[in-house]
Amino acid sequence: MSSRRKKNHGGSHENHERWLITYSDLITLLMIFFVIMYAMSQIDQSKFDSLSVSLNKALNANNQIQLQSMGNSGLVSKRPESDTKNKTPDQQKQAAAAQQEQANLQDVKKKLEQFIQQNGLGGQINVLENAKGVQITLSDAALFDSGEAVLKPQAQKLLGGLSPFLGVLENEIAVEGHTDNVPITSGKFPSNWELSSQRAINVLHFFESTGVGHQRLHSVGYADTVPLVENDSDEHRSQNRRVNIIIMRKYPMQSISPLDPQAVQN
Repeated sequence: MSSRRKKNHGGSHENHERWLITYSDLITLLMIFFVIMYAMSQIDQSKFDSLSVSLNKALNANNQIQLQSMGNSGLVSKRPESDTKNKTPDQQKQAAAAQQEQANLQDVKKKLEQFIQQNGLGGQINVLENAKGVQITLSDAALFDSGEAVLKPQAQKLLGGLSPFLGVLENEIAVEGHTDNVPITSGKFPSNWELSSQRAINVLHFFESTGVGHQRLHSVGYADTVPLVENDSDEHRSQNRRVNIIIMRKYPMQSISPLDPQAVQN
């Protein structure tokens, strides 16, 4: 009788602290969830565009994944070889032209980056590739005085250095003017719409004066409607005051991300 009682008593020991393991796992998952949510709320649109394009270029004809600054890894192909064979001659010709254009845009982007690095212009000019094409972004302070649309003398020198890169290809060139959300107080411009538009037009006229064909150029002013970041601080507002010069694609790029506002459906 006593032996059976001892056996039952020593058979197993219940752990009353097992709930701590589940609790710690839950806390870890919650922490990861909120970190991801915070990161998603702080998306840098220009970096997101660049990442989206990098992933678009990942699936190419040589069956390799090619990501910016990461080299190649032969993992996946863009489409089965049979899909290419099923294309009509016109479709194959267009695909070849699109592939050549992509290579040309990448070459221009690389040369622009070298120019910026060699001339120490990293704080004034940023270059990225997105669904529109190769985008050159200049801060308004590098081009204009506050509330003005007349190009500074040093701005003309800066734009003059960029002009040769715009003549390499025959693609159209868009010039975009952007401001922050602070109402303009200058009597020259009724609102930021006029200021952003005139700034873009003056940059366009400068490129036209350097020999860029006017039939390739067009401009638009967005005022404060397309901010890079929230206009909630002086630093952020300065980031939103900018001019974009975009070497436009002839052949649209299909975005793989539904979050990309510049996605173009083929």
